[in-house]
Amino acid sequence: MGRVDVHHHFFPANLNKELSNQHMGWRAPAGTLPWTPDISLRAMDVSGIDLAIISLPAICAGSVSQENREITRGRNVYASQIVRAHPDKFGFFASLPFLDDVEGLSLIGGYEYTIILSIY
Repeated sequence: MGRVDVHHHFFPANLNKELSNQHMGWRAPAGTLPWTPDISLRAMDVSGIDLAIISLPAICAGSVSQENREITRGRNVYASQIVRAHPDKFGFFASLPFLDDVEGLSLIGGYEYTIILSIY
């Protein structure tokens, strides 16, 4: 195993990262949004990265709710699909709902563990 990037963000289309960047005053490098796995694969090749562990930034808007849990679960399912499609190139850190959502953390943790086991 060569180089491993353990801090590699991915952005599902429903995150609308371009819009949130505008609101925050952030700029992404040209050609990186909307994000696709191919964009990361090209960047990894250029940088000599053999494996990227993808993750999402923490969810910072909204409230403790079933909706938040479902959004988090959907993002983890999407990450698992990327890993299944490119098992030699990607792994992932599961996203979590708000950390004060004790019930949601316990529910989603078991589900994500099942997803991870199904990949490997």
